[in-house]
Amino acid sequence: MKRYALLLLLLSGIVFQTACGEKEASLSKPPARLAVRAAAIQYESVPAVVEAPGTVQPRHRVALSSQINGFVRDIRVRAGDRVEKDQLLATLDARDAESQTAAARAALDEAQAALSEAQKSHQAAVQMRAAASASSELAEQTLARYQKLFDARSASPQEIDEVRSRRNASAAELASREAMVAAAADRVRQVEARISQAKAQASRADVWMSWTQIKAPASGRIVERPVDPGTAIFPGTPLLVLESIAQPQVLADIPTEQAASLRVGMSVAVHGAGIPGPLEGRISEIVPLSNPATHSVQFKVDLPANAAFSSGQFVTVDIPVGRRNALLAPSSAIRRTGQLTGLFVVDEVSKACFRLIKLAPYDAARSEILSGVEPGETNIEKPSDSIVDGTSVEIRP
Repeated sequence: MKRYALLLLLLSGIVFQTACGEKEASLSKPPARLAVRAAAIQYESVPAVVEAPGTVQPRHRVALSSQINGFVRDIRVRAGDRVEKDQLLATLDARDAESQTAAARAALDEAQAALSEAQKSHQAAVQMRAAASASSELAEQTLARYQKLFDARSASPQEIDEVRSRRNASAAELASREAMVAAAADRVRQVEARISQAKAQASRADVWMSWTQIKAPASGRIVERPVDPGTAIFPGTPLLVLESIAQPQVLADIPTEQAASLRVGMSVAVHGAGIPGPLEGRISEIVPLSNPATHSVQFKVDLPANAAFSSGQFVTVDIPVGRRNALLAPSSAIRRTGQLTGLFVVDEVSKACFRLIKLAPYDAARSEILSGVEPGETNIEKPSDSIVDGTSVEIRP
């Protein structure tokens, strides 16, 4: 029995010593390193830009106003409606225009009837002049023959006097018919002038009538409608405001000392709220004057036709002004924890160190580091959730 107890005690000591040896071995074994990919943070030469504040505005803004006295008969659109070119938007009181149109048409009809009568009189006068001309020519020929007979003493003085008298009467008749033709031609010209005047009055009446129908001068969107049916109007009363919706523009300002960087046709980036990325625009116009109050120069930027900006929206325009050095880091290397923003750098003993940094957006894939790290430090490109401050890492390609 004593021998059996001694054997158990010996076996327990062996087991205890083995366990202690394994524990010491596990404590002395270094921890496993996490494999990561890393890259050195270096300055990169990037375009230097100036942010110019601007406002989106329509390419065309048209205020439609009344040209006549009266009242609004009908309004067919509301603010926010999209309209097409030549679409009827509103109608105004047309009674005065209709009466003037009727009077102009009546005057034109009367003048055209008078012209027809004058033309007939002129034609009759021309025909009578032709007959008088034939009679006068015959009288001249008869006088010439009788003059030869008289010279040959074959005709008496009485006979040649009678022939000469008939020739003079025919000449007088022809002169009278010539005067009648000239008078008839004058009458035709007078009536034609009346017709021109009547047509001008009819055209004016048509213009007056067109003022009673308000049509869209171009496709766009109604942004203001200050009147309603029945509203009394006078010349100059605003009725509707129409803005074009195609190819919007940005009106922006840049400090005068940096305006020399602007060029018509220059490609610029436009940023705005609700736009996932910058849109490419082109400078279309530069105002060649500096505002003495703001010491800035205005310029316009054409936006793409499908730009999803709203009229009046605030945007910023990036104007390239040269190049600069910047520390850029991939967005995948940035870790945001609550209000803290930072990245992991690898120190000299291959441990991950979390650094708080200050960032500025650069593009969709990278951010610019403003402070927190130094050039030449190595940052972990895609830190996993298992990496914390002090984690041992192994850089692998």
